[in-house]
Amino acid sequence: PNDLLSKPENVSGVEEVPLATLARALAALRPNDDLILEQSKQLEDLNHRLDVALNNMGRGLSMFDASARLIVCNKLYREIYELPEELTRPATTLADIVRHHVKSETGRDDPEELEKQGKWIEHHVAELARGKSFSHTQFLKSGRIVLVSNQPLAGGGWVDIQEDITEKRQAEQKIDWLARHDTLTEIANRHQFRERLENWSGALQAGRAFALHWIDLDHFKEVNDTFGHPVGDALLKSVAKRLRKILRDSDLVARLGGDEFAILQEGAADKAQATKLAKRLMRALAEPHYVLGHPVTAGASIGIALAPKDGSNPEDLMKNADLALYSAKTSGRCTYAFCP
Repeated sequence: PNDLLSKPENVSGVEEVPLATLARALAALRPNDDLILEQSKQLEDLNHRLDVALNNMGRGLSMFDASARLIVCNKLYREIYELPEELTRPATTLADIVRHHVKSETGRDDPEELEKQGKWIEHHVAELARGKSFSHTQFLKSGRIVLVSNQPLAGGGWVDIQEDITEKRQAEQKIDWLARHDTLTEIANRHQFRERLENWSGALQAGRAFALHWIDLDHFKEVNDTFGHPVGDALLKSVAKRLRKILRDSDLVARLGGDEFAILQEGAADKAQATKLAKRLMRALAEPHYVLGHPVTAGASIGIALAPKDGSNPEDLMKNADLALYSAKTSGRCTYAFCP
């Protein structure tokens, strides 16, 4: 009994570990804990830097896995497609994103558009799976124009890069507009007129007849000399507006320079049809123009050439229309004449 009191029995059957040994083992583990903490901090810093980099890109970015589920996207991607937060979380399906996009663009659930988008996506996902990259342009309801580049990823999935090219495209359109329009009157210029005349002349063999009306304002120099160039410019704008109002969408009116205008009348196969339009033009231009507080009257002389009767190429048609214009002017102005 005394032995039981003085030396407790090891009832567990497990060999006791001295405290010193346990302390040494814990001390040995401590550097590993510190290493794990350091690596965790480094990983956290790396994720933060990656997040900052993604969200400060000048382009949208989205990455999908082989199952068409979102892996990651950046802030600009969310802004471009106006996506709610719940559709930008990892594992969101591309189908859900497309469904939201279609509803935002059309204002409703559109089964036909969804089916169309679904087939398009299915085809291109298959192309990406075969390692093919491609790009396409999107015109969004918001007015954005977005160039999307799709690149396949090793092991499946793909990454999309969205570039907002709205300003670039608008600048290109403005340059193109300026190259083809008269900046004062905002109607077609000589370049666009010549382009259309060449196209129509090339289609004459297909039975496309038309008339060329060469218009010169009478007494325009006197208006400039009497009232000044601002009134003269305003008169040219008023004339262009009246001419454009008379014509059909299929016709073309252009300012060739100074006070010269030209009209291409589609389908004018004979003098009767061309005469009908010429008389309407004469009446419209004979009415007074009220510009910058001044009532200004400016009639016009018109020379007319018929295609293919008076020419089958731009040079002959313009030459003969100019001869007809000269004939109209020598006949007393404010009238029209056909090619002699």
